[in-house]
Amino acid sequence: MTDAFPSLMRGRSEPERQQWARWVLGSHSDLFLPEMAAAVDQLNRHDPIEQGQPVVNPGATPNDLVVIATQRGRHCVVFDQPLACPVVLFDWTGDGLEPGSNPHGFDVISVATECKGHLMEESWKRLPPPAGGHYMGFIDDDVLISASAINRLLAVARIHNLSAAQPAVSFGSSLCQEYGWLRQRACTTLHRVPIVEIMAPFIRRDLLELAMPFLKGVRSGYGLDRFALPLCAVHLNAWRFGAVDLTPLTHVRVFGSLEKRFSNGLLSKEEEHLIRQRLMQSMGFAVDQALHQQLEAAVA
Repeated sequence: MTDAFPSLMRGRSEPERQQWARWVLGSHSDLFLPEMAAAVDQLNRHDPIEQGQPVVNPGATPNDLVVIATQRGRHCVVFDQPLACPVVLFDWTGDGLEPGSNPHGFDVISVATECKGHLMEESWKRLPPPAGGHYMGFIDDDVLISASAINRLLAVARIHNLSAAQPAVSFGSSLCQEYGWLRQRACTTLHRVPIVEIMAPFIRRDLLELAMPFLKGVRSGYGLDRFALPLCAVHLNAWRFGAVDLTPLTHVRVFGSLEKRFSNGLLSKEEEHLIRQRLMQSMGFAVDQALHQQLEAAVA
């Protein structure tokens, strides 16, 4: 392991470390969620996420940051009101915005990127991070949501002391069945979840700073949401993730990057495995070194 990746969970009890080792590398990525969901349900019995505290200026603030992925200026965020935080349009084509596609005059980054993880890594490199205690959001270009909903989501995140939040997934979304634990619940403000998905996460600065090194060189972002963010949150004693039912999103395209082979030669599941190996080594556990070196060489 290189010095690029922070140490995690080294001072925790061995049963807790072994549990996370099993969740990170010893479980299938699509089967571990019921057990993790049960774990956050248990946490919620002792520290209910539904209880909050009044805060000063609970909505978006100038110290937050929202990055919206765009295809030459095309996205699905409806600006029904101004946001108090900086907004950056990230043109993932690298060709620049179409004329007239930035009527609000937002700052623009135009870099050819292959998928959401690549876009997040480039955003983290190129933009000043949010101030301590504040949030950075990354919204896919096919996520339909309003600026007023973003403002309410950031208010909920602050009032309920969330380290990561995302809009709940509406019943009209193509991801409603696949991501049942994120599905919008009626008559509630938010519900606790084991992970936030990479399509529209809002991540607090401390958690983002700890987790982002594990994304290095990864194009899809697979593994960041399911493994790196939860483990880093537990390391920070801040595994407080919420799906905000008050502000649901709709995902207007069908998911399609699973079988894509990226320029580094890896499939998304291979990139996920690399992140999982990085996390295991950060916890001090052994991994298959031959495979690990092969995957690291691919993304170097």
